[in-house]
Amino acid sequence: MFGFGCSKNDKKEGPSCSFGRSKKQQAIADREVELTLLAKSLVQEQGWNNLTMDKLTAASAYSKGTIYNHFCSKEDVIVALCIHSLKSEGVLFARAAEFEGNTREKVMAMHVGYRIYARMEPILSTCAIMAKTPWVLEKASPERVKALNELEEEVIGNADRLVNFAVEQGDLKFSPGIGSDAIVFANWSIAFGSNALTQNASNSHCIKRIQDPFSVLHNANMLLDGLNWKPLSSEWDYRKSWQRVEQELFAQEIEYLDSVGR
Repeated sequence: MFGFGCSKNDKKEGPSCSFGRSKKQQAIADREVELTLLAKSLVQEQGWNNLTMDKLTAASAYSKGTIYNHFCSKEDVIVALCIHSLKSEGVLFARAAEFEGNTREKVMAMHVGYRIYARMEPILSTCAIMAKTPWVLEKASPERVKALNELEEEVIGNADRLVNFAVEQGDLKFSPGIGSDAIVFANWSIAFGSNALTQNASNSHCIKRIQDPFSVLHNANMLLDGLNWKPLSSEWDYRKSWQRVEQELFAQEIEYLDSVGR
């Protein structure tokens, strides 16, 4: 999902956020990160439908009881993976926020960051669909669902601020019934759908006939031009902007993706 900056929820995950924890608490936190990453590997190898607590236990060095101390169900694991995914996206979005350019280029930088994440994590980048289904939310722990919702609210809030900044700068005007909430959702929809189809339905004739590495940019431009977000694509070369974002902010990720053919 679109947004800028790291989350306050980062303190709940990862060895680097250990301030104020006892050694035992840190060991527990580290183990949960380890299990989340192991679940991620299982999903990448076997898909979402084949993720089970038994498989997670078998693949780990821990007992089933220990696994259940961290996750109350496989649905709880799915929500944990979605939180992990949002935080990983947030690292790229924070970098995109540093791009020097006009407000529309900054939005485009978000699309670049999301595109890179989708290429690096084609399975995990679709987790929002899984994590938000009723059958997952009903069986996941309330605490983890709350953490996911808080993280989403923070991400959305950051995206709202960028849209409102564009309005302040005179690059964008709200229309009746179309405010920042609709614009943020539209950009997320375009990014999520474009990347999910490009990554997971690449053999579709509709996708194959385009044969253009800037297909995601084209979709974003059609949306932003429709909103009359200045400068329009007829007035600005956003392909050059896209390439500049890749070179200035994501050179290492692009080099890696090129090396593995993604």
